[in-house]
Amino acid sequence: MVEIRQNTQLTESGGGIKVLPFYSIRKLLPILFSTQLLLSCGLVEEPTTTVTCGANCSVVESSAFGGKLAQSYVKDAQVWADQLVDGVGNLQWDEGEPLAISAEDGSYQLDSEAPWILSGDFQIVTSGGKKSDSNGLWIDAAPMVAPAPLPSQKETNVTPLTTLVAFEPALKKKLEALGGWNADIASPSGVSANLLRLAKTVETLSSTLSGGSSPMVNDFGSSLKSLGKLATELNSVDDLTDDTALKESASKAITAVVSDPTIVPNPPTPSQRTALSSSLEKAVEGITAAIPAGDEVVVETTLLSKIEDVLAEAGINEGVSVRLNMGGGSVLNFGAVITSIEMSLDEDSLVLTANVPDDDPSSLEYNWFVPSQPFRVTDNSQPNAKILDFSETDLEVSLTIIDAAANNFVNTRTCTWQGNPTVCEF
Repeated sequence: MVEIRQNTQLTESGGGIKVLPFYSIRKLLPILFSTQLLLSCGLVEEPTTTVTCGANCSVVESSAFGGKLAQSYVKDAQVWADQLVDGVGNLQWDEGEPLAISAEDGSYQLDSEAPWILSGDFQIVTSGGKKSDSNGLWIDAAPMVAPAPLPSQKETNVTPLTTLVAFEPALKKKLEALGGWNADIASPSGVSANLLRLAKTVETLSSTLSGGSSPMVNDFGSSLKSLGKLATELNSVDDLTDDTALKESASKAITAVVSDPTIVPNPPTPSQRTALSSSLEKAVEGITAAIPAGDEVVVETTLLSKIEDVLAEAGINEGVSVRLNMGGGSVLNFGAVITSIEMSLDEDSLVLTANVPDDDPSSLEYNWFVPSQPFRVTDNSQPNAKILDFSETDLEVSLTIIDAAANNFVNTRTCTWQGNPTVCEF
């Protein structure tokens, strides 16, 4: 049956509840009786969807949801649903919160039957991962946040723009007018120039504060809260397409960040603060020049080189490096991820080698297998395994690892033989 719950925190209104007069109900009785008869006979399948309504009517119609992580697309990032308590998340992964790793195309999928997932009382948080630069090299991605999906969302993307909205929900309306706050900014089909230049401004603030060998902000939660400062400044701007407004908002955000001891315990000197603001302002000026305001559709990959030149000229190192801590200061141990599989011939044996970086290799359990093919893997529970009597035919090999030190986190990758040697990178 369809269950509808209404949360008392609901603030959006869409009309009241209409009570049918008795004669209307009497007319409906035969229809209801017929429908129940069909259900009981198995001729009509009974719906099983649970529909709930949480704060601000952020209804989740399914326990499963997914989308893209986009700066450019971010792979190998940890993605989890951060439970909200009294409307606030702790920006940490806690036991019981669904967790996933983003794929090379930035896609992710989360699924949970927890009541707070069904009621939409969560936000989506990402940590780590790599994005591609203009030369195809993988660099560190910035952390991001997104609100819980709305009923109309087919995909729940996590981008610099959704990060702004997570901190300042009022920005949704302004971003919708520019092309959509939930837009996939890395889409090969392109996105509004107004959205992309704003997203790149957010990324640049992250790089300014958390990039380089001596970052001003290197704590995960503080890095995200820094973007919340920018969201607050942008929320006070009437025209988000104005070049000057973007530059001034970014500069004011820097001042707010370094003046907040909970984010920057050891504030910079006045001269350091001036240099920091100057670099960011120069970078934002370059971004707005490289991506002029307008509704024109632009493709991010065609502009990466220009943006990188802008950051280099401003003395900003693209990419960030932040620590993700749990309560008490201990470092969160996410599950190990397979980064590559190599297949190489040794006479008539095919040697399988997995690269799985982890700070505790002894906690990893390996399982090599060949689906639906007459080959047998020897030493299939080791990082290095073999397939004997290999005749260089078509072959697909899969590897699953289980990380016992990370709550039995599971990661699976598949590699297809292409010739000697074959290396699949993930």
